[in-house]
Amino acid sequence: MRYLRSPVTVFLVVGVLTFVAIVLGTQNLAARAATDEAIAEATRTTPLLGQFVQRLKIPRSLINLKPGAIDRFDKVARQRVRGVEGFDTLSVRRGDGSVIYSTNARLIGLGEPLDDDRRATLASARTSFQLRESEHLVETYTRIRAADGTPLLLEVSYPLTDVESRSQEIFSSFRLVTIGPLLLLVIIVTLMLSLLTRRLTRAGHERERLLQVAIDASDAERRRIARDLHDGVVQDLAGTAFSISALEREPGTPHEARSTLAMAGSSLRDGLKALRSLLAEIHPPDLHPEGLAAALADLTAPAATADIAASVSVEGAEFASVPQTAALWRVAQEAVRNAIRHSQASTLAVTVRGDARQVSLEVVDDGVGFDVDAPREEGHFGLRGLRSLVRDSGGRMEVRSSPGEGTTVHMEMDVR
Repeated sequence: MRYLRSPVTVFLVVGVLTFVAIVLGTQNLAARAATDEAIAEATRTTPLLGQFVQRLKIPRSLINLKPGAIDRFDKVARQRVRGVEGFDTLSVRRGDGSVIYSTNARLIGLGEPLDDDRRATLASARTSFQLRESEHLVETYTRIRAADGTPLLLEVSYPLTDVESRSQEIFSSFRLVTIGPLLLLVIIVTLMLSLLTRRLTRAGHERERLLQVAIDASDAERRRIARDLHDGVVQDLAGTAFSISALEREPGTPHEARSTLAMAGSSLRDGLKALRSLLAEIHPPDLHPEGLAAALADLTAPAATADIAASVSVEGAEFASVPQTAALWRVAQEAVRNAIRHSQASTLAVTVRGDARQVSLEVVDDGVGFDVDAPREEGHFGLRGLRSLVRDSGGRMEVRSSPGEGTTVHMEMDVR
């Protein structure tokens, strides 16, 4: 399939089809040209034969089909037209259509009424023709006159046996002029297109490599920042919170100070939760299936500061691959963030279920909801980004919501 999508393959297919069409068209044109040339040659030769026959001064006895007159005229006529080559049959007809002389003796005395074209030719002295392709003949006719001036019709038929060979000669001329340059052009353009395609492919691979390098560098930097914050500020704040809690429980601590220390400890613990959630967004602690539950728990921690009761339930995450686990977490991250910022919900539930066939994610809140069909600003709620992410991961996503009914973000992927 990759080769079928290649521009070189498409061009070659189109080029071959065009080449075949031109060859067939050229052969057809050559055959027509050869036939036209044969007809033109016949219509030039027939008047000359008519002049030869007319000079024999056809007698009245021949017009009346006298046997002796036919024999005498036949001997003279054959000598006069012997040097003329290429015709098949030569015949002379009266105005009623009867054949008074023919090089084919079986036709003498036979005949049928002249058709309209032959009658017009007999009246105007023009040279006309009729193509009889079924018999491979071209039949020409012109007017001649007998010795007493009686108008007669001279018919001469020519075989088309040489048309095919002449057609090949003409086709050879066309081939040199059209097919040769076209074939050369196809070869040259194919080579150029192949070279350009390889260059574009290499450039695409290079861009992908540079993009991956940038992504890896960004990921490494985010990981370093998250690690420094976790090992530094988070640990310091956790130690401070532990010290304040310990001081609050000391028997000698005044009652008034205990209330202040309790508030400070609670504020530090909330700050630690928010900071851990921020660290999870900067760089998730573990996006392997085994660490998905902990990562989602850190993700929903800020919900408490918005007075939202959040819960996380994960079963069967081990069936998902590492890339699928990352996709689940990214979708959950966007859905949870939207719920905390916009939903005004009181509860938020994140559920992951997996088995040997597929793994699914569902993020449900009981907030104000929204009209999923209404036009929205570019990037609003990140739905477009979510759908693109899910589609790239080979999954399916559905957002169900209506005003006052909360929002459900459902995603599922087939296990690979």
